[in-house]
Amino acid sequence: MNHPLHRNFVTKTLTNWSFYKGGDGQWIFDEDLEGFFLDESGDVRNRLKIAKNLIRPMVEQYVGNAIRLSFNAKAKATSDFAINRRDLELSRLLFYNKAAEAIPQFADAIKDSVPIGETEIETEEIFENSWVDTHEEDINNLVQFIANEIEIDEIKVQITKNLAISGLGLYKGFEQNGRYLGGWVDPLFYYWDLSARRSDLRDAEYMGEWYYLDAPSVFERYQNLTKDEREAIEKYSLNESIEIHRMVHNYYTVSGGKIPVYEAYWKDMEEHEYGYVEDNYKYPFFTRINHPDSPYTDKDLIEPPTKMNKALKKGQKKAKVYVDVLRYCIFTPKEEIGVTSSVDIVYEFGEVPYQQKQALDPSNVEFPYKAYCWSYDKGEVLSPLDDAIQPQRFINRLLSVAESHINNSRGSGTVISKDAVDPRDGEEAVMRNINTSKPIFLDTTRTGSVQNAVGTYGSTIGSGTMALFDVINTMQGAMQDITGINEAMTGTQGGKDALVGVIQSQIQRGSIVQEPFYYALTSILTQAFQHMTTVGKRVYIENPRRLAMMSGDGGMNNIILTRDSELEDFKIFIERSEDEATAIQSGNALLFTLLQAGMLDAPRFANLYNRSDSDDIARAMREYQKELLEASKMQQQQQAQQQAGMQQQAEGMAQLENAQAQEMMQSQAEEKQLDRDAEMDKIKAKEGAKTEREKIKMDAEASARVENAIVK
Repeated sequence: MNHPLHRNFVTKTLTNWSFYKGGDGQWIFDEDLEGFFLDESGDVRNRLKIAKNLIRPMVEQYVGNAIRLSFNAKAKATSDFAINRRDLELSRLLFYNKAAEAIPQFADAIKDSVPIGETEIETEEIFENSWVDTHEEDINNLVQFIANEIEIDEIKVQITKNLAISGLGLYKGFEQNGRYLGGWVDPLFYYWDLSARRSDLRDAEYMGEWYYLDAPSVFERYQNLTKDEREAIEKYSLNESIEIHRMVHNYYTVSGGKIPVYEAYWKDMEEHEYGYVEDNYKYPFFTRINHPDSPYTDKDLIEPPTKMNKALKKGQKKAKVYVDVLRYCIFTPKEEIGVTSSVDIVYEFGEVPYQQKQALDPSNVEFPYKAYCWSYDKGEVLSPLDDAIQPQRFINRLLSVAESHINNSRGSGTVISKDAVDPRDGEEAVMRNINTSKPIFLDTTRTGSVQNAVGTYGSTIGSGTMALFDVINTMQGAMQDITGINEAMTGTQGGKDALVGVIQSQIQRGSIVQEPFYYALTSILTQAFQHMTTVGKRVYIENPRRLAMMSGDGGMNNIILTRDSELEDFKIFIERSEDEATAIQSGNALLFTLLQAGMLDAPRFANLYNRSDSDDIARAMREYQKELLEASKMQQQQQAQQQAGMQQQAEGMAQLENAQAQEMMQSQAEEKQLDRDAEMDKIKAKEGAKTEREKIKMDAEASARVENAIVK
């Protein structure tokens, strides 16, 4: 903190903050005071401290845009667990699809209970359209609840102001009393490893902050202090030596009895045993073993899956790996206490609880501070206001000079030589004639001519003074070109005849210049939400009651179902979006279009109107299309069933008609047979009668022959 770069950063931040406040705060440099307000002899020049504050509108323009800046923060599961869950569910559906194909009589029952199609390709399409990772949804609900609880919108505004004034924005997340807390950090009270090269300072080896606590708060929070340490703190609170940060202390005029407390965080390494084991899905992965935080031991080890792994492990199943660990110490340095203490007063130290790290990466640990610099190089931080300070000072001096000229200005009048005044009329007559615009009479025998006798005097505001304001406007334009914040963006564009195209062009150019600023702000918010996801989940896994209030009982069960959920990594993605009112207005227009196109039904339209953005509408549209697809499938099934019924009915009618035809044919055959039998009977009857007659005739002939024989 005694490094020149850090001192320059503090000085620059205090300077920019003074210019942001305006007024006398912009008259703080010696060359603007003694060298400007005093002459060579040390006398005052009758000038005032005047400032046209152009710094504050710049900062407020950043802050105003940040207030209107809406964004969507979504957590996306990136670990193997999410991929395995997805693959496992898809495999389950494909198994049911094969079962339905293998056992057709159970196909309808399977399709009623499981979302599968006729083929594997159709089943995969249905899965892609309907698959939702409930664990991922629950994590997003948890993150949104945490963000609302810590008031992320207020934090965003404060980070924006710090980023504009100092060039460095800071967020800090931590656990306290079983809850996740977060807030913004003033860059004036922050220090970091100046050898870091990244703009987000994630490659720093150490960083921290300092703040003031009163003695009773120190004693209540840290009750393990010794008697000597308590006495040193009490003496310090009375003496206020302030060895390290006298400048900041004096600037903020901290009241007596405050103790400077420092929090230091640094990366360390520990040696752990790592080896390959199988996860719940039978996939090999490299993880820590024989550790209280790990469920795996030597008995769970498997052979390394590749030759390269075997070569690295020299044929062993496990190896020693140096793992990044984040440690911290909260203390008051002995340099602050002064002669009353020979050692630092340490309040708390150890390994940071709930460290932010990737579960499966042994060499990755993050600081609780989430930072980003507007412009950063080799420990030096620049801000958008740095190049505007000197033009602001020049404008202030010009205004002070112009004010001095105006203050020294007087009226104008006529100068008449006394020698030329005619003694007969006297000076009074000349004055009366001048006031009434009458001719005046002068004796020029002693002055030579009227031109030498009469003249004018004046000390009014001249063209030189007015030219100063032209220079001021030129310098103001130069400041706007440097910072990208022009009058068109702040709404102070002068002139009624300004062309709309010109104004829009100025706004676009200014927006391009400002884009790095909002990229930095978005990066800080992304890191903050990432910290909420990683650390907040672990904090509330150990606080089930609070977790159930945030995500519901179902979400709580999904998150803490197994200890493996702590190992699951999520990646935060943030997209900028329009403000809520504009988003709803655009959503209403989109709703009408979708309703007219038939891509949304009336009940959903009524439910979404005037309270939904494009994402909500898109989700509802997909749900509606999914319902249409399911309804279409059911309709097709019903049509197929109806066609099958009609076919069966047609077949029954055909069979009935066939039976009736056969019955009719049989009846006709029987009738014909009866007719034939009747004819035969008739024929037989006729033949029988003929035979009977013939028999009678034959009998009669026989009888006649007998009788003849008897006679004979």
